[in-house]
Amino acid sequence: MIKTFSCMLFIILFAACETIDKKIDETMKEETKMLSKFLGKKSSTIKIELGEPDLINFNIPYKTYIYYKKNLLIKCTREFFINPKTDLVEKFNSKNCIK
Repeated sequence: MIKTFSCMLFIILFAACETIDKKIDETMKEETKMLSKFLGKKSSTIKIELGEPDLINFNIPYKTYIYYKKNLLIKCTREFFINPKTDLVEKFNSKNCIK
């Protein structure tokens, strides 16, 4: 009886973990798709869409716009790397961003 209960509990927990992994993957894909539209665009496009950045770093070779957002207890960080010569977004980084 205890073995059967343990097996059932293990199966339920495993299925729940798979569901969470799928949700995280879907959210990451949506986030990447949303941020990809800024690649190759002027930095002003980001400011229009997301507002003024919380922090601007001038690290060679990029100017970095950093946006922070807190959702419940999770701190989301979005970074956009901008070529200072052309003022175009060349890459981005997103951490812990969920809807």
